Parts: sequence; C-alpha cells; structure tokens
Amino acid sequence: MSLSSLGHEYFFGFSELEYNEITQKLEATIIVSTHELERALAISAVNSGDLAKLKVDSPQQKAVKNYLMNHFVVEANETIKFNLIGSEVFLNGTTNFYFESESIELKRELNITFDLLMDVFKQQQNKITLTCRNKKYTRTFLYTERKQLIIIEKN
Repeated sequence: MSLSSLGHEYFFGFSELEYNEITQKLEATIIVSTHELERALAISAVNSGDLAKLKVDSPQQKAVKNYLMNHFVVEANETIKFNLIGSEVFLNGTTNFYFESESIELKRELNITFDLLMDVFKQQQNKITLTCRNKKYTRTFLYTERKQLIIIEKN
C-alpha cells in the first residue's frame, strides 16, 4: 500500500504470523499492495500474470511464491519452509497471501527477514505481528533494517 504525503511516497506491507499450538505450524498472512507487487514482479522478470487469476500449483503461482519467500524468511536454527495455500485480491487494492509451515518445534528465538518490495521501493516499510502463546510481538522492517529478532517469552 502506498501513502503520499507532501510529495513523498511511502510503501507499506504487513504480515501476521501465528503459531498454532494444536498443529504446531506457523500460519502466515502477507498483505501487500497488488499494484506495487505486480510492478516489483515485472521489474524482477517474474511471470506472474494477473494476480487475481493465480491458479493453485500453476507456474505463475509458484513463481510468485518463490519471489515472496525470497523476501519473507523465518529462521529458527534453520529456515522454516512455508507452503502457499491461497491468495485473495481485494477491491481496496491489496492482496493477501496465506501460508502455512510444516509442523515445527517452535524455538525461543525467531530471526525474520521481511524485505518484500524493498528492492524496488527504498521507502518500503514492512511490519510483522507474531502471535504466540497468547502474546503478541511486533517488529518493523526498513530498507536499512531488513532483519529482526523476536525472542518468545515462556508462559
């Protein structure tokens, strides 16, 4: 999403990440401006087609997933693999991408890289909110600060 103020544009992306205690999976939603993502994909020579028409397991969906996963990385001793389970394009100009990890043993520390769109928009700011064990952890990512550490408190 972009916001213009006094002639300067600012771009925002959001992610909600939640640890499901029952399935022991991380569930993630990435929310991004459809137009800005399409522009970044085109500049990066990713053949995505129309994001509103992405089909499950199509080459276009796989290309978009790979692009997103190169810019949204969650590590707990090793990189956590995510599966893209769906996406929705909304009339307000945003697209939500829904991901789920395989079952994992949640570690106390998560290193997260969330530099989505920063290769195209230097003013891009991304924000993540992790919900885990009834607590919320929020971090902001900037062009100069693309990686953040979250230490999960024990109950």
